[in-house]
Amino acid sequence: MDRTCLITGAAGTLGTWILRTRPGGTPVVAASHSRSISGVPSARADLRDRTAVERVLEQIRPSVVIHAAYANDRRSIVDATRNVAECAESVGATLLFISTDAVFAGDGEPRAEDSEPDPVSDYGRWKLEAERCVMSASPTNAVVRLPLIISLQPADSGTARIRESAVGEGSTVWFRDEFRQPARAEELAEAIWDIAALQAHERAGIWHLPGSERLSRFDIAVRVAEALGLPPGRVSPGETPAELQRPRDLLFTGARAERILGWSPASIPGATL
Repeated sequence: MDRTCLITGAAGTLGTWILRTRPGGTPVVAASHSRSISGVPSARADLRDRTAVERVLEQIRPSVVIHAAYANDRRSIVDATRNVAECAESVGATLLFISTDAVFAGDGEPRAEDSEPDPVSDYGRWKLEAERCVMSASPTNAVVRLPLIISLQPADSGTARIRESAVGEGSTVWFRDEFRQPARAEELAEAIWDIAALQAHERAGIWHLPGSERLSRFDIAVRVAEALGLPPGRVSPGETPAELQRPRDLLFTGARAERILGWSPASIPGATL
């Protein structure tokens, strides 16, 4: 891939792995709100500020934008994504938007790429709204829905809490009755690049990249603790409080990625997690 790619959220866990796994010779610009990224050309921008986004896109004029910035509030998800999508379209760039399995209810029914989203959390609703902004900006854009991301180095926020639990410093309870399909950040990043490299007619639309196993939050925490070389005995199991509006059993399928990319992720933890 020889086209310039702008990566938002480049300072985050997934963004770090996207930079690490980029194909040789791929020119990239790393965008971050918080800090510059060492070793690669960088741009600073608050994606909620449309003028700032326009300025960065006009200066760089990328062919591809991978929008991997993580946020957990509506303005930083919906408004920022709308800005990125519309400004990318204005400079002729294709957008790959990193979304989530949480656009589904998590009722234990496996959801395919063409299944109707039915989120139960604010986060899922905001990500779904952002997805619609992306696809309305251009039908050649792509939405890539990811499962729970696992990374040891750099540690994602969940891994950091698991480490605290395993050494007796944290108070997190890990739910035995909430199930996800986790996948390693490295493999997800590689698949994102594979999607970006496709021709427009192959790339456009919805993609799912599910992990290979259905695991409870507690089982995930135990496996990650073991991968860190820490005793899992202090990882505390619990039940999901009834008042929490969270997906309880998120299952989704990735037939398109399996067919086109050969998507077949390793189990957690995996040899190089």
